[in-house]
Amino acid sequence: MSSNNLPAIVLVPGAFGTPDGFEKLLPYLKDAGYTTHPGPYPSCDPPDPSTATCQDDIASLRDNILLPLLDQQQKDVVIIAHSYGGVVAGGAAKGFDIQTRITKGQAGGRIIGLIYVAGNIALEGESLFEAVGGKHPPFIKMNKPSEGLALIEPAMDILYNDCDPALASELDKYMKPHALMAFDIKATAPAWADKGFDGRRAYVRTMKDCCNPSWLQDLWLEKSKVKWEVVDFQTGHMPFVSQPKALAEQIVKFINEFIALRDP
Repeated sequence: MSSNNLPAIVLVPGAFGTPDGFEKLLPYLKDAGYTTHPGPYPSCDPPDPSTATCQDDIASLRDNILLPLLDQQQKDVVIIAHSYGGVVAGGAAKGFDIQTRITKGQAGGRIIGLIYVAGNIALEGESLFEAVGGKHPPFIKMNKPSEGLALIEPAMDILYNDCDPALASELDKYMKPHALMAFDIKATAPAWADKGFDGRRAYVRTMKDCCNPSWLQDLWLEKSKVKWEVVDFQTGHMPFVSQPKALAEQIVKFINEFIALRDP
């Protein structure tokens, strides 16, 4: 298939991270013919953490990243969402599936698939804080480096446990403080719950994850009450760092399946 006909890929990072963290993954997706677009959101290292909500993250991703691709560039899109990025992407993608766009007579591109990588799955009206059990894990260091922000410490042990320790200084540059409020505010209705994404939901389950352990990922998948295509990776929380080639190959497989279903 011509690269002109391939969907664009939007990369939505997890909390404490920026799209730069996908750096090692990008060459493999480019070699496969895909264009990629960063999907940042404002609760990561915000100037005022007291106003940084997940709803604002959702609106920012939708208005600043997705709508320009879908409506202005007329591109079909696949979203890759990591960790907390699943909450943001789930809300932002609402209403952009093929079925809904056709039913509403909306021209332009469509979101043809969602790929979660150790993605947080929050129900409508549920906060990330509630989704992880109603308490922050001990590695979330609250009010650091200042009030209303948080850090993950030790990052190498929690996020990069399957990565070369020699990369610690390099990997540190990807980590940013995150607004605590974004974890405490309830999420909006998620796109993955819609029938229009049947056959278009994929999940990379990270089996050696010290941040979102596999049992918690299983709990999220089960409570979603919808079907996901699940593939297990024997990695920690960041397979796009530790196994970028293998992850890219799996992403391409998922997208090929989405493309085959592109026209209902």
